[in-house]
Amino acid sequence: MDNHIVPVFKVDKAIAVAATFIKQSGGTCDKYWLNKVMYFIERESLVKSGQPLFFDELYALPLGPIASAVNDGIDITAYPIDSIWAMYFSLQGNAVILKEEPDYSVLSNFENNLIQEIYDKFMGWDFPQLHRYFHNLPENKETTSRKDISYAEILEAEGLDPKLIQETLSEISYISDLERTLSSAS
Repeated sequence: MDNHIVPVFKVDKAIAVAATFIKQSGGTCDKYWLNKVMYFIERESLVKSGQPLFFDELYALPLGPIASAVNDGIDITAYPIDSIWAMYFSLQGNAVILKEEPDYSVLSNFENNLIQEIYDKFMGWDFPQLHRYFHNLPENKETTSRKDISYAEILEAEGLDPKLIQETLSEISYISDLERTLSSAS
């Protein structure tokens, strides 16, 4: 079973999701909170639909699991560097601030409903609550550095049948290969 698929990251969706969470939080939110809900929405989309929402690479870190490209995108907004993330967000200390609203039309009804469900679940959670919850997710790995969390590990942790997991991973791999082919043809 291919446990590590390197998908094509959908930055436009990731930005729209992050912006929605921040907008629902009044235009600003805690960086740790945002990183955790972004990981969770990627995880929940995979579990509920068989597809990640924005196809990020997932890692376990000492402070719990993250969606890697999202974490990097948020971090870069603290510096005077031109990036797509810096067009929409700024990072001041631990506060992520929505500067400009992105194109939300990239999100489906399913995705918007999932955002709302996850926002409702985690709104108001502080660091100790988040830390405890995310460290107890079955796919999390205690580490002092960084360890991959594969899509297969999440699906296995949720108790999916191995045949269904393989079919799901094959579909994700097919979509990723197709998108790479289409983007190289442009």
